[in-house]
Amino acid sequence: MGVRDAVVVSWAMRQLESLEAWKVARRVSADAYRLTLQAPLRPYFVLADQIRRAAVSVPANLAEGYALGTRPQLERSLRIAFGSTAELSTHLRLPADLRLLDPSAVRPGRDNSTRPIRLLVGLLKRYGAKPMEG
Repeated sequence: MGVRDAVVVSWAMRQLESLEAWKVARRVSADAYRLTLQAPLRPYFVLADQIRRAAVSVPANLAEGYALGTRPQLERSLRIAFGSTAELSTHLRLPADLRLLDPSAVRPGRDNSTRPIRLLVGLLKRYGAKPMEG
């Protein structure tokens, strides 16, 4: 990596770290991950793993999109983060539906997952992309 490339990556990471969607996604990701560490979910490895994968995918894809540095790559990463956020919101309903956790235990994480969705829709619109066709 040349000096110019390092400067571009450094700039992209500063942009990312100031991005509200990334900050919120990190918080939601950490909260969802913590939920999977609770005793009632530990025996349900597949469900806990799906929640974890979706949770960490959101901020990771935002970081990847900003680091790659081109508009098409950023747009693609925003779409993936958007999909992962919707997936996470869905996964967070299941522990309550199956009565593995009290609904009040999953409600904050599920409710908080709607904020990154709104922020990602705003970013997609900013770059001229629609979050969903149809």
